[in-house]
Amino acid sequence: MYVPDVVRGPVVPSKPVPSKSKEMNMKRFVSGVVALTLAAAMAGPALAQVSVGDKMKPLKVGNLHNNEFEVELDDVEGHIVIAEFWATWCGPCIASIPHLNEIHAKYKDKGVLLVAISDEADNVVAPVVKQRGMKYLIGSGGKETQQAYGVQGIPHSVLIDPTGTIRWIGHPQNGLDRELEKLLASSPPTRLLGGGPDHNEKVFATIETSLLKGDNQGAVKMLRRVDLKSLDEREGHRARYNGIVNRLTPLAQADFDRAMAAARAKNYGDALATLSRVATEFKGLPIAAKAAAELKRLEADPEVLASKRNEALEGRADNMLKRAKAQSASGEHVMAYKRLKHITEQFPGTAAAKEAADLVKTYEADTELMKKINEG
Repeated sequence: MYVPDVVRGPVVPSKPVPSKSKEMNMKRFVSGVVALTLAAAMAGPALAQVSVGDKMKPLKVGNLHNNEFEVELDDVEGHIVIAEFWATWCGPCIASIPHLNEIHAKYKDKGVLLVAISDEADNVVAPVVKQRGMKYLIGSGGKETQQAYGVQGIPHSVLIDPTGTIRWIGHPQNGLDRELEKLLASSPPTRLLGGGPDHNEKVFATIETSLLKGDNQGAVKMLRRVDLKSLDEREGHRARYNGIVNRLTPLAQADFDRAMAAARAKNYGDALATLSRVATEFKGLPIAAKAAAELKRLEADPEVLASKRNEALEGRADNMLKRAKAQSASGEHVMAYKRLKHITEQFPGTAAAKEAADLVKTYEADTELMKKINEG
């Protein structure tokens, strides 16, 4: 069943309201027209309409989850695409998840891209993706795309062929499998998701162009899309890949070395932050995998865990000390003194506790001030 997302247009009374004069009728007619106009304006712009045979609209989202193939939604030509519109609050959408997981598992290696698009914010979508075990590509913040496809009820699926032509529109559990099988037979994908030598040739060309332009981050991002399993299927691809890796690795190596030096010096906060950045920003390079492994090892080290707890305590104590100083400066001595005492008792051994203890002594040395504090 469809769940309507918007109720459009005003509700018109089923019975006319009797009037006493033509003038009154005219006034009511004009008021009704104004009300209709305002209601239409409040409903917002009319949704676009798409039909079977139309060219697909761009798939724009705010953030992507489960992007195992490093898919770029502005580069889906050659794939069969299933655009699935859903929301976290939609019961039928949630009920469709197991079926969509099956479709993804069955067809992902055949060049079929299933992307589910919600118009909700990422902090709403992300927890549901994990909780519900959604395995396929998920996009949040897709309101613009939902409007472009004229979605008025969800769940709502649009099946798109490798040339970008819409071939079927409907409910994901009402004919999608059948139409997908027909499309695979008549218009199979011309490229795999993240795979094959032809795919790699295109990726290498894009990387090399980025490097010529000095766009190193763009090159790193594209390197993630190389199908490593197909490198040896075409002559020269292995050498091109190694050359690109060798050119990009020094950009991350210095940071990696700095992180390891920080770890040896037991500056674990700096080490963890730097390793995390290398693992994220240079994902796709062997050095990033190495950074991720070191990060995992350090995070499991008891000494590092203790250091992180101490850093957290230092931070909390320092923030409390700042508030106590501000209260003291504004004449709120009772609250300042009590807060300083609390720091010395709850955060012993921290730098803030040592400074708080000195300030407590200063307070307690002032007899008049302590009398006021005790009276307060």
